[in-house]
Amino acid sequence: MADEIRQALARLAEPVVPRPDPYQRLLVRVGRRRQRRMAVTCVAGLVAVAMALPVFGAAGRLTVTGVASSPPPAVGTYQPASRIDKPMVRQLLDSPTRGNLAGDKALIADIGRQYRTARAELLVDPTLDEVKVLLAHDAPGARTVVVAFLDDSHAVLRHGSGQAGASVPELLRKTGTPDEPQPLEPHVFYGRYSPVNGRHVADLTVGLAPAGCLVEASADGRIQPDGSVSRSWQVVSTDGFVVRGAGRATERWRFTCHGLVRYAGPAGGGLGVVSPTEAASPVSTAGARGSVNARLAATAVRDLRRELDGHGLIGSTPQVIWGGRLPDWVSGAPAAVLVNSCSADAGCAALLKTEAGPPSQPESGSPTDYWTATGRPDLVVVQVPGETGGVLVFGPESAVHVELLDRKGRKIASGRFDAGAGAVRIDPRQVVEVQVFDTDRRLLRTGATPNLGADFSQRLGEPTVWAW
Repeated sequence: MADEIRQALARLAEPVVPRPDPYQRLLVRVGRRRQRRMAVTCVAGLVAVAMALPVFGAAGRLTVTGVASSPPPAVGTYQPASRIDKPMVRQLLDSPTRGNLAGDKALIADIGRQYRTARAELLVDPTLDEVKVLLAHDAPGARTVVVAFLDDSHAVLRHGSGQAGASVPELLRKTGTPDEPQPLEPHVFYGRYSPVNGRHVADLTVGLAPAGCLVEASADGRIQPDGSVSRSWQVVSTDGFVVRGAGRATERWRFTCHGLVRYAGPAGGGLGVVSPTEAASPVSTAGARGSVNARLAATAVRDLRRELDGHGLIGSTPQVIWGGRLPDWVSGAPAAVLVNSCSADAGCAALLKTEAGPPSQPESGSPTDYWTATGRPDLVVVQVPGETGGVLVFGPESAVHVELLDRKGRKIASGRFDAGAGAVRIDPRQVVEVQVFDTDRRLLRTGATPNLGADFSQRLGEPTVWAW
């Protein structure tokens, strides 16, 4: 009987193994992290290889570069994977393949197979042995894919795009690797530039979120006289993704997941829709007040068109309304041009462009040589570029005096007009109302400045929402 009991206990103990020592597990993880950091440093030269078509964006919205196809990187040179530590990230990774190619099972299997084989070239840890195709889609002029490499607790995402109908090897050649490891987010935004008639334009813009998210787009935003924006929305997808080909990035996107707006902002996550190499065409300066620099006016009109497109706004053809030189208290006293575009609802987008940006660091996410604002055709208050606080006020041509008020209605600054425009030195964040007067001190115009002290991305009337 005793022998039978011992044998039974032995059979019960066979599958039981001791739990790993937590301290030893920690040491192993630390060692792996160090090894990965060293590997990333060693392959810095490889990840700097540029793609034939520049690609911008990713979950972390950083510029990515191309994959070095030859020679292959040394064994063990990969970027550390990110921990799957957010429920919505897990939902994204658990989502089925989306896109109009998702039904092509043979193609999806081939993409997964070839991307698995190319893990080393993509700087992906070979231990991430599960490969999921999250998106496969053909847009006009482009084919794009998003692929996840993962295990139970970590993952890495990669995306690539080629011409319409591109083969899997071509997609692999055009798949980027970030300059540094990126944290996992519940969204993937990216786009692509391609050469068109001697310049580069965005011909692909992609947004991907967990399956089941509602995606809407709007391209008809109209600025109101009070600085707000009125627009309509069209449903793009109820399955969490949007892919736009050439000419369709000039809109605003809205992603709603679990009843909450997780993103609302420019298409592609605000990554830009027009190449900075686009040349500025000459524009008419007829009717503009002051002394207008024609070259500066052309670039100002170009920049305002970009802003309108990027925010999905519509309005009149941008007009040059003022030109002159800013006061000495503005660094370098640069030449400046003011342009505007007004909607049918009488609200306007305005842009003040200076001849050269100040040497100081700009506000995060903003250009160094222009600021935007909302206003009316005959009354605009826009911040002056540079560290020195100040605003430019544009009013009726007969105006000779301006007063700026704070939120309690107190006058906090005033100034003189020349040809109905003038600059005032003041912290823009304090200004909530402007009043302009004629030579007899009669009040000509008064208006609020609702977005004057806002973040640069909000100065055209709508905040960008990031709530993932």
